[in-house]
Amino acid sequence: MTNQEEISNALFNCLDIKGTLESHNLMNTTRVHGGTENEDTLGDLISDVILFLEKLEEVSNEHTK
Repeated sequence: MTNQEEISNALFNCLDIKGTLESHNLMNTTRVHGGTENEDTLGDLISDVILFLEKLEEVSNEHTK
């Protein structure tokens, strides 16, 4: 699997995770970090990862042109 394929696969997996969190009404669940809850939610976290992977995929596509 190439790097581009791995990035795309990770992105699609994250989109599936987001969809699963949404379907189970878990997007607003606060994250636990270091044993304590904070204001970030699971929705915030998965959105950050998706944004990162989308940008990484874009940069990767530009380098393969």
